[in-house]
Amino acid sequence: MLSGPKFLEVSSRIFKVLAWVSVAVGIISALVIFIGGGTPDAPRSTGFVGLLLGVVYFFLFTVASEVIALLLDMRSKLDKGSNA
Repeated sequence: MLSGPKFLEVSSRIFKVLAWVSVAVGIISALVIFIGGGTPDAPRSTGFVGLLLGVVYFFLFTVASEVIALLLDMRSKLDKGSNA
């Protein structure tokens, strides 16, 4: 089982991967809706919703990754300061 900094490092990487996957899925879903055409139940403008959600999730996961990286950086600096 991962503990401490290792878990946070892995979590940061996972959030970065999730960020890029979410933007890719958003773009692909928007393209499928735009190219495939709309139906009365789902018009072409629905593609913009998929694209917007992909971008929003991209930013959320990127921020989460950066916050975890910041916490790891703070921990390493505190560890160095306590050893001095």
